[in-house]
Amino acid sequence: MAQSLQLFTSSTTRSPPISLSKHSLSKPPSSSTATFRLPVSFNQFSIRASSSPDLNPLSSASTSQVLVSENGSSSGGGFVSTSATTREFVPAVSDGSSIDVDTVTEAELKENGFRSTRRTKLVCTIGPVTCGFEQLEALAVGGMNVARINMCHGTREWHRMVIERVRRLNEEKGYAVAIMMDTEGSEIHMGDLGGASSAKAEDGEIWTFSVRAFDSTLPERTINVNYEGFAEDVRVGDDLLVDGGMVRFEVIEKIGPDVKCLCTDPGLLLPRANLTFWRDGHLVRERNAMLPTISSKDWLDIDFGISEGVDFLAISFVKSAEVIKHLKSYIAARSRGSDISIIAKIESLDSLKNLEEIIVASDGAMVARGDLGAQIPLEQVPSVQQKVVQLCRRLNKPVIVASQLLESMIEYPTPTRAEVADVSEAVRQRADALMLSGESAMGQFPEKALTVLRSVSLRIEKWWRDEKRHEAMELPEVGSSYSDSILEEICNSTAKMANNLEVDAIFVYTKTGHMASLLSRCRPDCPIFAFTSTTSVRRRLNLQWGLIPFRLSFSDDMENNLNKTFMLLKARNLIKSGDLVLAVSDMLQSIQVMNVP
Repeated sequence: MAQSLQLFTSSTTRSPPISLSKHSLSKPPSSSTATFRLPVSFNQFSIRASSSPDLNPLSSASTSQVLVSENGSSSGGGFVSTSATTREFVPAVSDGSSIDVDTVTEAELKENGFRSTRRTKLVCTIGPVTCGFEQLEALAVGGMNVARINMCHGTREWHRMVIERVRRLNEEKGYAVAIMMDTEGSEIHMGDLGGASSAKAEDGEIWTFSVRAFDSTLPERTINVNYEGFAEDVRVGDDLLVDGGMVRFEVIEKIGPDVKCLCTDPGLLLPRANLTFWRDGHLVRERNAMLPTISSKDWLDIDFGISEGVDFLAISFVKSAEVIKHLKSYIAARSRGSDISIIAKIESLDSLKNLEEIIVASDGAMVARGDLGAQIPLEQVPSVQQKVVQLCRRLNKPVIVASQLLESMIEYPTPTRAEVADVSEAVRQRADALMLSGESAMGQFPEKALTVLRSVSLRIEKWWRDEKRHEAMELPEVGSSYSDSILEEICNSTAKMANNLEVDAIFVYTKTGHMASLLSRCRPDCPIFAFTSTTSVRRRLNLQWGLIPFRLSFSDDMENNLNKTFMLLKARNLIKSGDLVLAVSDMLQSIQVMNVP
């Protein structure tokens, strides 16, 4: 494993060769940093090494000051002990010499070390049971990386309140929770159940689906449908699936605008759930195919998301790449300089037909298995999930596995063993993130559901590393320029070196987040410390596998950046002398191997 690379100084005089093994680097010579400059030839990839001076964070060469005292008080953001049992977060001061890190991640690093940090990210849908500030904080403490707001439910005023509370949580408590807004889409769906939070459909009951507008309270067992041609399109004998098959009805009679249906598979009806109908074993999709991907309501919601500065927009029922391109142009025109990322939800036959072009055009994808399972045979959902996860990784796009991960925990405090196995498979496939929907929005045990996702993720990731299961996935070039190709080669080499040398962490300094994303794509064994000077980039990186995003002001001088980083992280007890790290930057084409001094 430990092949020797000849190191050269800046002059023509050769210095003694250093063997790049874990053991040799753990006890460095007087120069503890090896810098690999990368004059890349794609016919024959080469790494040329040169030595660099010692990186001593306490030397006179470093102008940064230690900002954190032993009790954690810091202008760089940290905890001050206020009593024997309580700690108060001190917000960071943007003075150029501070560093911001998620408080939960900081605690994990201190308690369990580098290797035990969770790589799979967690998305929680916020609803009535989790919209309070204390409930949001409990989710953040439990590991929530992204808070999702679903525009199918609630008013814009309610969603604005949730966004404000998440932002306040980040500012006051030191978190970096990103916000994802999910559009409703223009597919056929139910109404709001007359204001009720849910309704139970029992086996054998007769329910009426109607396009009529009722002035007063909805009659008992009556559901509004948003599509005016619904009664004309369905036929007696059709199967009507609610929310991807969670409840099933059979059409037994049509009376004008009303459709009488018999419940054949009982279950819980939720407001604004999607409706699909099947005939002779096939999905009836002609009308859905004619509906626009982005409805008039969606456009108003998108304007709201732009004005509120959300980090991600998840677009429902994407049919083609043109929709994504049009939306990106619209956002650019409405908000110049906006860095909102677009997540394409893969949940329809049209999405699968145009899968690769949709993912290429998007900034990420979500496997929405609930609605997808209503449009394809159930037995195909697992293979489609794996296909989407692998394709997103090859194309360097983050991917979220969503819908019904822990559905039983809406009502029960423990999941089924099958649900645990389902979560484990998504983690084993190396998906970037897992998402809770009803479990965290309206379930009785949102924090317990999040704990299950977190503990299962940690266990499967540890098993993967312990078994040395380095999957040989072919990662094609995704860059469109020569400089992009160089960055990809640097990241691929860095990940391979990190695994071979068993380094403790990879440091990446990135202004846009792109290089951190390329490293995440490689899925190295060690965590990736992603340093960026932009708060919005830091939040967006919180969706991607294995990245621990920090906010840190840095320059083009890598030696100064490392001096500063070592000092600040050591002061917060996040690293210690002797830790072995690799450092890369999108400002300098090099890989640096070093021990923390």
